[in-house]
Amino acid sequence: MAAIRGMSLFKKTGLIVFCLFGVIASLTSAMTAWTLYGMMTREYVSKGTAIAQSIAGASQEILLNRDAATVQSMIDQYLDIEGVAYVFVVDADGLVVSHTFVPEFPPMLHEVRGLKHETTISSLVIPPYGRVLDICTPILAGLAGHVHVGMGKELIMAYFWKVVFRMQILLFFIFWGCVGILYLMMRRVSRPLGQLTDFARKLAAHDFSATIDIRTRDELAVLGRAMMSMGQELALLFSEMESEVGKATADLRDHMAYLAAIIDNLADGLLVVDVTGAVSVINPAMREFFDLGDTPCKGRSPARLFPEEVTAMADRIRRCTTDVLSAEIPLARGRTGKAVGSSIFAETPDRQCLGGVLLIRDITREKELDQLKTDFISTVSHELRTPMTSVLGFSKIIRKKLDRAVFPLLDGEKSVEKPISQVRGNMDIIVAEAERLTELINDVLDIARMEAGEIQWRDENVSMAGILHQSVEATRGLWEAKGLEVEVDAAEGLPMVRGDRDRLVQVVVNLLSNAVKFTDVGPIRCSAVREGEYVRGSVADNGSGIDMADMRMVFDKFKQVGDTLTGKPEGSGLGLPICRQIVERHGGSIWVESEPGRGSVFSFTIPLAGLEPLVIPEGASAPCRGAGDAPGGRARTSPLVLVVDDDPSLIEYLSQVFEEQGFTVCEAANGPDAVAVARSVLPDLITMDIMMPGMDGREVIARLRAMDETRDIPILVITALSGTEGEAGDMALVKPVDDATVLEAAEALLRGKAYGAACIVLGGHRECDLNGLRVMCAGEVTFATAEEFWPLVEDGFRGTVFVSSEVVGEVELERLARLDGVSVIILPPFACRG
Repeated sequence: MAAIRGMSLFKKTGLIVFCLFGVIASLTSAMTAWTLYGMMTREYVSKGTAIAQSIAGASQEILLNRDAATVQSMIDQYLDIEGVAYVFVVDADGLVVSHTFVPEFPPMLHEVRGLKHETTISSLVIPPYGRVLDICTPILAGLAGHVHVGMGKELIMAYFWKVVFRMQILLFFIFWGCVGILYLMMRRVSRPLGQLTDFARKLAAHDFSATIDIRTRDELAVLGRAMMSMGQELALLFSEMESEVGKATADLRDHMAYLAAIIDNLADGLLVVDVTGAVSVINPAMREFFDLGDTPCKGRSPARLFPEEVTAMADRIRRCTTDVLSAEIPLARGRTGKAVGSSIFAETPDRQCLGGVLLIRDITREKELDQLKTDFISTVSHELRTPMTSVLGFSKIIRKKLDRAVFPLLDGEKSVEKPISQVRGNMDIIVAEAERLTELINDVLDIARMEAGEIQWRDENVSMAGILHQSVEATRGLWEAKGLEVEVDAAEGLPMVRGDRDRLVQVVVNLLSNAVKFTDVGPIRCSAVREGEYVRGSVADNGSGIDMADMRMVFDKFKQVGDTLTGKPEGSGLGLPICRQIVERHGGSIWVESEPGRGSVFSFTIPLAGLEPLVIPEGASAPCRGAGDAPGGRARTSPLVLVVDDDPSLIEYLSQVFEEQGFTVCEAANGPDAVAVARSVLPDLITMDIMMPGMDGREVIARLRAMDETRDIPILVITALSGTEGEAGDMALVKPVDDATVLEAAEALLRGKAYGAACIVLGGHRECDLNGLRVMCAGEVTFATAEEFWPLVEDGFRGTVFVSSEVVGEVELERLARLDGVSVIILPPFACRG
């Protein structure tokens, strides 16, 4: 607040009065003196004229008679008149007849000539008389001469300055008298103002106990009462504010103490560095991890306190990147820690970076337990496999001995036929259960080793066709025993893939075993085709199929879909999870497509030989751009959208549309890349093209739906007209699309907002399930036929049009797609009935 400084009100008023009075006094004095000067000058002129005319009238005959002495005596008597400086008379020839100058007549006056018929006045300077008014009057129209009377102006000036001096003295006394009176008045007026000023100063100093008492019965008294009331209000507000501030301070102190207690009691080590890299926060656990004791840490560089691994991570996270770093680091006394670090951003409008935070967990015990688990599994493996080998082996030997040596001896004895049949059946059960238990043990060991990273992979260039044939032969006993046929269809010239042959055979064998297990009527088809930079292997059966709800868990451990299959499921429930571990380790993906009653198709992809698997490691840069939020499913402040399309121009268009709205955008130009990027960055939304070479959009969606981490990601299908686009994704838009429609659809999927103000379902009045899309309709949903629809459009309808797949051919979709303000969504075939 600007300070008000300067002279007091009294001083300002006094100065103004002084200046005004001085100006008025000066002007008054000057005006009075000038008026006096003018009046005296006119008076002198009048007096001189009268004297000159008197002399001229009286000296006519004297001049005619040339009696100079008489004239001299006459003019001398006029010198006694105040103001008369001289008098002289000249004849008609200009000769001086008589004058009053002593000792001599001034020569300059000889040049002064008068007129014949009128009096003239001349202003002269005649030493020693000074300034003189010379008044010349003709005698007998100049025939007898002229009379000159000189009136001195020095006397006028003396009177002038005398008046001015007296006026100044009078005004001086008047001025100081007025100052005195003004001072008394101002004292009386300023006293309440001073009280108000003191009261305001006390209020400014938060002294709300001060009072003010002004009894002037004027505006100042009203102002004083108002200020008293304002002071009381301020006192109340300050009291309440102090109370609230006290509560807030106490809450903040408690919260800070709570946070400090949490930080101090964290089992994990916490290290916070600012943007300069200096340590700003460190908790006791972090000190203990590195044996820092009471060493001062705040403000110091991590390089002076921690090992190189921690220093490197601290240096990276304080650079304000969006990466989340993770690494194992050595701790003091031979321990091992797991560190996770990221930069810290304040969610302000300009998103300010505050440095980085590093959390370290002591995983020494976990490492020991993991080693114990591995040792336990190895021990159990040995301890279980060894007796199971004996059990299974002896069971088979016993069954063989019985069949070859014992049972033939009892042939023909009807009394033992039934026991023999029971014993044979029991032996078959023992062998089957032993084999199942052995398979279970092997599966458990396999998946445990894969998760522990203890599998020895023997990668080489292998043929997928060879793997299929080898797997078919390995399972021949299974499918022949059930009377099924297995067909192998591998494209000619199929390129080699890079992988572990035995493990890939294990994948196909597992898939074939499942197909045989749940198929009663063949054939079972095994195929291999190239898809871009991958080879896709598939096993298709004609079994009972899998329900859509169960497809999401078929690759989960110990999960089986027995309720939807014919008969009780067999196996450990680990075969498909093992397949997924193997395929994903090779950089591929595995998924299932199935329809209840029509069979299932299990497919997997393996990268071609010579290509590195498309695995995007944590912290690496994904093909993303935009608002700079961290991909990979980590904390993000803006939605992450994965745009999938084989048209680079459309990818660029959609990317710019989403980026302009602050979204982060990742891109994929084909199906395999889309699956890999989606699994890596875990986007919030995927826009999917259907018609893509190789793996099309439907297969990509099926794969994403089959994986736990991606099955719940909403998918917006954006494709050309074909009539069944929407059956795979959560929503479908028909090309061409405008940016507003795309953004509205994306926001509807991301946030569940209403997509349009009104909705029409094209397809008559059949019952249609909008499958959750009803949230897009803010108003009532209208059902109409194609004939009923266009009049509604002509009447101004704007909103969302749902088109059932049964009437797609009856609707002018291209015309419909070109309408402004109308969005088109094609419903899948099962959405409408009737």
